[in-house]
Amino acid sequence: MDVLDCLEENVIYEVLVVTGSGNAHNVSPFGLRYVDKSFVLDLFPNKTLLNIKKTNSFRVYFLYDALLFTRALLDDVSVSQLEESCHCSVLCDVGSMESGMLSDTRGKNIITRIIAKPTKIMTNNSTLPLINRATNHIIELLVDFSRYEYMDADVRSNFKEKVVMYEKIIIKTGNEKHKKAIKMIKERIE
Repeated sequence: MDVLDCLEENVIYEVLVVTGSGNAHNVSPFGLRYVDKSFVLDLFPNKTLLNIKKTNSFRVYFLYDALLFTRALLDDVSVSQLEESCHCSVLCDVGSMESGMLSDTRGKNIITRIIAKPTKIMTNNSTLPLINRATNHIIELLVDFSRYEYMDADVRSNFKEKVVMYEKIIIKTGNEKHKKAIKMIKERIE
């Protein structure tokens, strides 16, 4: 059984996406959906989107390491570090890209929907994927933090309060990697 057999339709999975070519790779956390045997990725204008437009492909990494998710958002992780930690990865070829305007509580932004077909699955290790409350809180913070630059002052203030509140839970329920991840987030917003 491969990872695609385990994915449910229309559920958002938190993954790391690697784009680029040669020695110039970009690693970023994203939520993606699996729909009709394809991955659906919604991107704001960023380096990942530019790389996908250049190469028409990307690799999806499935893992459960909150610190690697945090380091990826802060541009501090390499592909080799991912290979050591992830359960498996999937190479995807882009089938279509469509851009449109998204309006939400954080304002108006251009968003590009990418639909890509999985073409190759690589199993890297057989670590047992465990769910941890601290990991879930860090992922939730990273989703918000990925749009930090688009937030107005009030939304940023609310986000900072959320970080302080979640930090207490992360310290209580997490391991050293979780604690390092929340520290990195706090340092970046201060």
